[in-house]
Amino acid sequence: MNLHRRKLLAGAATLPPFMASLQNSIQARANPSQKPMPRFVFCIKSNGLWAEMIQPQNMLDLLPFKTEYDSKGRFEKGNSRKDVTPPAEQKIEKFAPSEPMQTLEPFLDRISILQGINSGFGVYHKGAYQTLGAFQGRRRDSHDVGGQTIDSLIAQHLPRPIPHVCLGHDSKSPSGVSYLPTSAQGKDKPIAFYTKPSRAYKELFGVIDSGAAGDEYQVQSGILDFFAEDTKRIQSNIAGPEREQLDRYLHAFDSIRKSRKEVEAIQEKLKKHAPKVTGEIDPNAVPDIIAGHTDIAIASLLSGLTNVVTLRFDLLGSTSYPGIGGLHGGVGHGQVKNILKARKAICGIHFEQISRMATALDSIPEGDGTMLDNTIFVYTSDNGETHHSSGVNYPVMLLGNLGGRLASQRYFSPGNEQTDRNKPGYTRLGDVWATFLAATGLPYKDFGAPVNGVTHQPIESLLG
Repeated sequence: MNLHRRKLLAGAATLPPFMASLQNSIQARANPSQKPMPRFVFCIKSNGLWAEMIQPQNMLDLLPFKTEYDSKGRFEKGNSRKDVTPPAEQKIEKFAPSEPMQTLEPFLDRISILQGINSGFGVYHKGAYQTLGAFQGRRRDSHDVGGQTIDSLIAQHLPRPIPHVCLGHDSKSPSGVSYLPTSAQGKDKPIAFYTKPSRAYKELFGVIDSGAAGDEYQVQSGILDFFAEDTKRIQSNIAGPEREQLDRYLHAFDSIRKSRKEVEAIQEKLKKHAPKVTGEIDPNAVPDIIAGHTDIAIASLLSGLTNVVTLRFDLLGSTSYPGIGGLHGGVGHGQVKNILKARKAICGIHFEQISRMATALDSIPEGDGTMLDNTIFVYTSDNGETHHSSGVNYPVMLLGNLGGRLASQRYFSPGNEQTDRNKPGYTRLGDVWATFLAATGLPYKDFGAPVNGVTHQPIESLLG
């Protein structure tokens, strides 16, 4: 394809958002692991996660409250979600799933539940980047990007053509790309999310498309070649700091071009697992958007395009579920007819998509088992226990054990007492992320920000 200079410059703004992270994986690719690499799928919801949504129904007595509700689906008086969850550490011998978790029944023997995990940072409506970053923002509900998030850090060390695929819902994003407050490559370096499955398809799978998406992919490749050659031409004419900056640009262009070649090298696998091409989806049809993103996630994992996916299922202030209501006023403030039913329905939508992904991975042989054996799904909220959270409980569901790197069927609650905050045994969300780093052989002591001088540590009982 012959590309005119003006067309290249005009199309420069269409470069995919994932390109900013590609160069991070170049060093990792030089030393690929011989055993199946782990895969991570981070599934983040908004508006809090009620603990009973993921609690085994035969273990409800381990929660610090009674699951008794009034006609509006609210707690009866005397109950509080902000009480400390009692300590417990045991194997889940029999998992009686909650109503929303019914679609996960084939995978109950792979699920672990964490309750009573403290945030380690101030939270109310949303944790934003703090949730996956384990650092403290300057104020409550802050969108401060204080450092790299756990999903980005892991992706940086797992060599794949596209290190990190980020997908999420935002009805206020007409371009199909938005900086949802979730993931970051480093301090003040947020990661863009695809908010339209159609755009994600064009930019991740355009290389195998014979239509407009394929043409756009070729244009983008031409843009990269053009800028790289232009940069090389002017290198010899400048010196000093400007030359150093130009060298960094050239390295970035070369890294991206190299990654594109790696994508092109797996075209047959991409064709085999490519998602079904669909037209534009109404951004208000939230379940359809989530299902479309799930299709992209499945195809990206099965084809080997990536090993790390972050799915932001919904966004407070932007997402309204048809037939259920908006997250903030409707579900969060109780304007829906029944809050409990609404929350169950929303979690049920999420678990259905997690089940779809797990089923797809379990159908593909890998090593002595299947791709699911080397994968973990992480499901939690970006702000803890409820709409107005205090951070005393971040319920977390884990599905998978990373090929034995993590323990299976665990129920864990540290029993955090407020008087123990400065003690090493006081468990925070950053300790869960440190556990993932330890399980994958990555350093964890410098991750996030220490709380009261205490650095994040792995939870030993969760390691395999």
